[in-house]
Amino acid sequence: MTDSEIPVPDDIVYLGYVEKTHGLKGGLRVRLFSGYGVGDIPVGTVILLNKSRPLTVSRCTSGGDSRVNLTFEEIGNRNDAEKCRDGSIYITIDKVDKELEFVPLYSFSGFEIHSRGCLMRIVDVEPASANPLLIVENNGSRFHVPVILAMNEGSINWEKKVIELDLPEGLEDLPL
Repeated sequence: MTDSEIPVPDDIVYLGYVEKTHGLKGGLRVRLFSGYGVGDIPVGTVILLNKSRPLTVSRCTSGGDSRVNLTFEEIGNRNDAEKCRDGSIYITIDKVDKELEFVPLYSFSGFEIHSRGCLMRIVDVEPASANPLLIVENNGSRFHVPVILAMNEGSINWEKKVIELDLPEGLEDLPL
């Protein structure tokens, strides 16, 4: 079975991407998009490369600045690892709660925010800033909500994909 023949789960979350190879035994340097918390990806965790190729983590070390060095049971040398360069990595949503010590930023996509009687929808995320941001839509306008605000001040129901949060007055008026 080739990678393109493997069914893609519909419950996956984008974790990050492969920046480069690391070491002679096929390690990968991965940039993670963490919405909250820091931590490693535990040994034995199965991630999906490019949404389809399952890889089992055999070692994870911190690379600093939201980066980790990963080795996998299925990749044994630098040549095999080179084929993974610039690939995207994903994890199934059920493994986020069970296996990760951090919240992947893209797990917030599709959530609703309930604030002062208004229902808003998180339509995207912005990982590039020092403080990751949620892009929220309300009545056709879009604005940013800091992830740290949602995590520290909000009440999150992960199963229903809802965040109860009293947003500061005027936040919706700030331009993107």
